Amino acid sequence: MRDRLARRRQRLRARQADRFGRMAEQVHVHNPFYRAKWQAAGFDSPPTLDDLENLPFTTKAELAADQDANPPRGSNLTFPFDRYVRVHRTSGTTGKPLRWFDTPASWQWFLDCWLETYRGAGVGPDDRVFVAFGFGPFVGFWTAFEAAQQLGCLAMPGGHLSTEQRLNVIREEGATVLVATPTYGLRLLEVARQLGVDLAVSSIERTIHGGEPGAGVPAVKRQLAEGFGARVFDHAGATEVGAWGHPCGVGEHLHIFEEEFIVEWLDRTTGEPLQPLGPGASETDPTLGELVEHGPRARAGAAGASETDPTLGELVLTNLGRIGSPVVRYRTGDVGRLCAAGCPCGRPTVYLDGGVRARADDMFIVRGVNVYPSSIDAMIREVGGVAEYRATVRERRQMVEVELEVEPEPGRAAGVLRLRLQDLFQRRLSLRIPVRIAATGSLTRYELKANRFTLERP
Repeated sequence: MRDRLARRRQRLRARQADRFGRMAEQVHVHNPFYRAKWQAAGFDSPPTLDDLENLPFTTKAELAADQDANPPRGSNLTFPFDRYVRVHRTSGTTGKPLRWFDTPASWQWFLDCWLETYRGAGVGPDDRVFVAFGFGPFVGFWTAFEAAQQLGCLAMPGGHLSTEQRLNVIREEGATVLVATPTYGLRLLEVARQLGVDLAVSSIERTIHGGEPGAGVPAVKRQLAEGFGARVFDHAGATEVGAWGHPCGVGEHLHIFEEEFIVEWLDRTTGEPLQPLGPGASETDPTLGELVEHGPRARAGAAGASETDPTLGELVLTNLGRIGSPVVRYRTGDVGRLCAAGCPCGRPTVYLDGGVRARADDMFIVRGVNVYPSSIDAMIREVGGVAEYRATVRERRQMVEVELEVEPEPGRAAGVLRLRLQDLFQRRLSLRIPVRIAATGSLTRYELKANRFTLERP
């Protein structure tokens, strides 16, 4: 079995080398952005896959600066502009939105990547896919919708409909697959309960979620699975990268589509390469809510105990089929636990156990403790009974404090909920986080990526 896996990995590496070489030849000659980067790094001829680790990283801030310096499109375009047929924008939740352009070939490549997600979730031509999203400039659900069509599914757009109207369409058309952010999946369940509708007995058989960490978090996945009476699958991608992560149905494994992406895994602080963990190595690791780092200002006894969690790293990706506007060694900011090939599903690809756990650029430090918003979210979901919440991170006199507002679900005792949350934060994070109870319906509900954390500076 190991020999067979090794042979499949060797063939995969050979295909990656061929694809990368052919892409690099075009990019080095015709793409001003990467030609300048690579020449500055000493590559006067197209690099090969063996050169990859010596090429400079690409960052989102760098791409944004390039678009500012070369308005309005930036210089990361390999072909004459009249060959591009699509333009989309990033969501802007982690900075200024990027504009991204696709040729017919690169758009089809994006759809082909999404097809892997559908296949991994067991979606087939007989399914009816409801895409619960307003079709704006964000690319994710456009690709989900068109890929469902190409698979032969009945694809149903949910744009410009209220949540109640979307629930009606799901029931009237007998949708079998729901595509939504995990946040909006929970919102659909909330409104359904208010209307007296039990989605657990609806036609939905599978839900696919992306856009933010969540569907790989056990507490969130359990809520979604029980609420819809369906199997829940995680998906990962980015406007500038493509749809790189797809499920396989085994545990919380999110496979990286290595046929189309070269993956690297780095120490988040030093940028040094990390080796993937052995398959199944993380089964007994702590939950996301316990993944906390203690920085140099941590209390005695905490500092040094977990200065860097060795099982977490940042994902760096190079896409191979988006030659018109590629990213090479792109620091995604996605933090997770990368496992080597050897998943019981039989795929020869590496995977993230538990999916994307956090965003590196979202982290903030409270009294020496490095905290990710996703870890707070995971603990809130673990306690349960919260309809919505909002966190405020305040900087005062060079100190950072966090305050949480929570809106309890109907029938939940607010006082008990507050105490349970504060106790869990204290035990897991060694932090006192004040919790205020918000009035019913007072907090914002989200359709796309939730933006529950706000930073206030003096």
